[in-house]
Amino acid sequence: MASRTQSASRRLAAAVRAARWARGLTQAQLAALAGVGMKFLYELEAGKDALRTDKVRDVLRALGLQLEVGPAATGAREPEARYQAARDYVGMACTAAGVSLRKALRADELVRALLTGKPAPGKHAHFVILLEEAPEPLLRGLVAQVGQWATPGEVAGNVRRIAAALGVRLKNAAWLKTA
Repeated sequence: MASRTQSASRRLAAAVRAARWARGLTQAQLAALAGVGMKFLYELEAGKDALRTDKVRDVLRALGLQLEVGPAATGAREPEARYQAARDYVGMACTAAGVSLRKALRADELVRALLTGKPAPGKHAHFVILLEEAPEPLLRGLVAQVGQWATPGEVAGNVRRIAAALGVRLKNAAWLKTA
Protein backbone atom coordinates (compact mmCIF):
# COMPACT_ATOMS: atom_id res chain seq x y z
CA MET A 1 0.00 0.00 0.00
CA ALA A 2 2.89 2.39 0.68
CA SER A 3 4.03 2.30 -2.93
CA ARG A 4 0.48 3.14 -4.09
CA THR A 5 0.36 6.12 -1.70
CA GLN A 6 3.78 7.29 -2.85
CA SER A 7 2.75 7.11 -6.49
CA ALA A 8 -0.45 9.10 -5.71
CA SER A 9 1.68 11.69 -3.89
CA ARG A 10 4.05 11.90 -6.83
CA ARG A 11 1.13 12.28 -9.27
CA LEU A 12 -0.32 15.07 -7.15
CA ALA A 13 3.11 16.74 -6.94
CA ALA A 14 3.53 16.57 -10.71
CA ALA A 15 0.03 17.99 -11.33
CA VAL A 16 0.63 20.93 -8.98
CA ARG A 17 4.07 21.67 -10.41
CA ALA A 18 2.81 21.49 -14.02
CA ALA A 19 -0.15 23.78 -13.28
CA ARG A 20 2.11 26.27 -11.49
CA TRP A 21 4.56 26.33 -14.39
CA ALA A 22 1.73 26.67 -16.93
CA ARG A 23 0.56 29.78 -15.11
CA GLY A 24 4.08 31.22 -14.93
CA LEU A 25 4.05 31.29 -11.12
CA THR A 26 7.00 30.86 -8.80
CA GLN A 27 6.60 28.78 -5.67
CA ALA A 28 6.58 31.99 -3.62
CA GLN A 29 3.80 33.49 -5.76
CA LEU A 30 1.68 30.34 -5.55
CA ALA A 31 2.24 30.05 -1.79
CA ALA A 32 1.02 33.63 -1.38
CA LEU A 33 -2.01 33.09 -3.64
CA ALA A 34 -2.97 29.89 -1.80
CA GLY A 35 -2.22 31.25 1.67
CA VAL A 36 0.23 28.49 2.54
CA GLY A 37 3.86 28.55 3.58
CA MET A 38 6.80 28.00 1.26
CA LYS A 39 7.86 24.90 3.19
CA PHE A 40 4.42 23.35 2.73
CA LEU A 41 4.41 24.06 -1.01
CA TYR A 42 7.93 22.69 -1.39
CA GLU A 43 6.90 19.48 0.41
CA LEU A 44 3.76 19.17 -1.72
CA GLU A 45 5.72 19.53 -4.96
CA ALA A 46 8.33 17.09 -3.66
CA GLY A 47 5.63 14.43 -3.22
CA LYS A 48 5.59 14.22 0.58
CA ASP A 49 3.04 11.62 1.68
CA ALA A 50 1.56 13.20 4.82
CA LEU A 51 0.23 16.72 4.22
CA ARG A 52 -2.73 18.67 5.58
CA THR A 53 -5.63 18.20 3.19
CA ASP A 54 -7.05 21.67 3.84
CA LYS A 55 -3.79 23.22 2.65
CA VAL A 56 -3.60 20.88 -0.35
CA ARG A 57 -7.15 21.97 -1.23
CA ASP A 58 -6.11 25.65 -0.96
CA VAL A 59 -3.20 25.11 -3.37
CA LEU A 60 -5.38 23.19 -5.83
CA ARG A 61 -8.05 25.90 -5.70
CA ALA A 62 -5.46 28.63 -6.35
CA LEU A 63 -4.35 26.72 -9.45
CA GLY A 64 -7.87 26.04 -10.70
CA LEU A 65 -7.50 22.31 -10.02
CA GLN A 66 -9.81 19.98 -8.16
CA LEU A 67 -9.26 16.61 -6.53
CA GLU A 68 -11.78 13.90 -7.33
CA VAL A 69 -11.97 10.65 -5.40
CA GLY A 70 -14.00 7.74 -6.70
CA PRO A 71 -14.57 4.11 -5.85
CA ALA A 72 -11.59 1.81 -5.92
CA ALA A 73 -10.98 -0.12 -9.09
CA THR A 74 -11.80 -3.83 -8.87
CA GLY A 75 -9.23 -5.49 -6.68
CA ALA A 76 -7.68 -2.21 -5.52
CA ARG A 77 -7.31 -1.48 -1.81
CA GLU A 78 -7.93 2.27 -1.93
CA PRO A 79 -9.98 4.70 -4.00
CA GLU A 80 -8.55 6.14 -7.17
CA ALA A 81 -7.83 9.86 -7.20
CA ARG A 82 -7.78 12.04 -10.29
CA TYR A 83 -6.58 15.60 -10.62
CA GLN A 84 -8.74 17.45 -13.06
CA ALA A 85 -8.07 20.93 -14.29
CA ALA A 86 -10.91 23.38 -14.20
CA ARG A 87 -11.07 25.83 -17.09
CA ASP A 88 -7.99 28.02 -16.98
CA TYR A 89 -9.44 31.40 -17.89
CA VAL A 90 -6.25 33.20 -16.82
CA GLY A 91 -4.19 31.08 -19.22
CA MET A 92 -6.71 31.46 -22.04
CA ALA A 93 -6.83 35.24 -21.51
CA CYS A 94 -3.02 35.49 -21.59
CA THR A 95 -3.00 33.57 -24.87
CA ALA A 96 -5.77 35.71 -26.36
CA ALA A 97 -4.06 38.95 -25.27
CA GLY A 98 -0.67 38.07 -26.71
CA VAL A 99 -1.58 36.30 -29.91
CA SER A 100 -0.43 39.11 -32.22
CA LEU A 101 2.27 40.60 -30.00
CA ARG A 102 5.92 39.64 -29.57
CA LYS A 103 5.98 39.40 -25.79
CA ALA A 104 3.45 37.32 -23.93
CA LEU A 105 1.28 38.59 -21.12
CA ARG A 106 2.24 36.48 -18.11
CA ALA A 107 -0.39 35.06 -15.76
CA ASP A 108 1.03 36.91 -12.76
CA GLU A 109 0.88 40.21 -14.69
CA LEU A 110 -2.74 39.64 -15.65
CA VAL A 111 -3.84 38.56 -12.17
CA ARG A 112 -2.00 41.47 -10.51
CA ALA A 113 -3.65 43.93 -12.92
CA LEU A 114 -7.10 42.53 -12.27
CA LEU A 115 -6.55 42.68 -8.52
CA THR A 116 -5.18 46.25 -8.54
CA GLY A 117 -6.93 47.87 -11.51
CA LYS A 118 -3.60 48.87 -13.05
CA PRO A 119 -2.27 47.20 -16.23
CA ALA A 120 1.31 45.96 -16.13
CA PRO A 121 3.83 48.48 -17.47
CA GLY A 122 4.65 47.81 -21.09
CA LYS A 123 1.64 45.52 -21.51
CA HIS A 124 -1.07 48.06 -22.31
CA ALA A 125 -1.51 46.67 -25.84
CA HIS A 126 -2.20 43.24 -24.38
CA PHE A 127 -5.01 44.62 -22.25
CA VAL A 128 -6.47 46.58 -25.17
CA ILE A 129 -6.56 43.40 -27.29
CA LEU A 130 -8.01 41.36 -24.43
CA LEU A 131 -10.75 43.84 -23.60
CA GLU A 132 -11.68 44.62 -27.21
CA GLU A 133 -11.44 41.18 -28.78
CA ALA A 134 -11.98 38.49 -26.13
CA PRO A 135 -15.43 36.89 -26.14
CA GLU A 136 -17.69 37.71 -23.22
CA PRO A 137 -17.66 34.13 -21.78
CA LEU A 138 -13.85 34.30 -21.53
CA LEU A 139 -13.98 37.64 -19.71
CA ARG A 140 -16.75 36.38 -17.39
CA GLY A 141 -14.72 33.28 -16.56
CA LEU A 142 -11.61 35.39 -16.02
CA VAL A 143 -13.43 37.69 -13.60
CA ALA A 144 -14.83 34.69 -11.72
CA GLN A 145 -11.47 32.88 -11.55
CA VAL A 146 -9.52 35.92 -10.36
CA GLY A 147 -12.48 36.69 -8.09
CA GLN A 148 -11.31 33.76 -5.95
CA TRP A 149 -8.56 36.04 -4.61
CA ALA A 150 -10.72 39.13 -4.13
CA THR A 151 -14.40 39.28 -5.03
CA PRO A 152 -15.81 39.10 -8.54
CA GLY A 153 -17.30 42.57 -7.98
CA GLU A 154 -13.90 44.05 -7.14
CA VAL A 155 -12.33 42.36 -10.16
CA ALA A 156 -15.14 43.60 -12.43
CA GLY A 157 -14.58 47.13 -11.11
CA ASN A 158 -10.88 46.80 -11.86
CA VAL A 159 -11.66 45.64 -15.41
CA ARG A 160 -13.72 48.83 -15.86
CA ARG A 161 -10.83 50.92 -14.41
CA ILE A 162 -8.30 49.34 -16.76
CA ALA A 163 -10.59 49.87 -19.75
CA ALA A 164 -11.13 53.53 -18.82
CA ALA A 165 -7.39 54.12 -18.29
CA LEU A 166 -6.62 52.65 -21.71
CA GLY A 167 -9.52 54.32 -23.53
CA VAL A 168 -11.20 51.03 -24.34
CA ARG A 169 -14.97 51.04 -24.73
CA LEU A 170 -16.25 47.75 -23.38
CA LYS A 171 -18.87 46.16 -25.65
CA ASN A 172 -21.82 44.48 -23.98
CA ALA A 173 -20.32 45.16 -20.54
CA ALA A 174 -23.60 45.29 -18.63
CA TRP A 175 -22.66 41.94 -17.06
CA LEU A 176 -19.70 43.64 -15.33
CA LYS A 177 -22.13 45.62 -13.17
CA THR A 178 -23.65 42.42 -11.81
CA ALA A 179 -20.39 40.47 -11.39
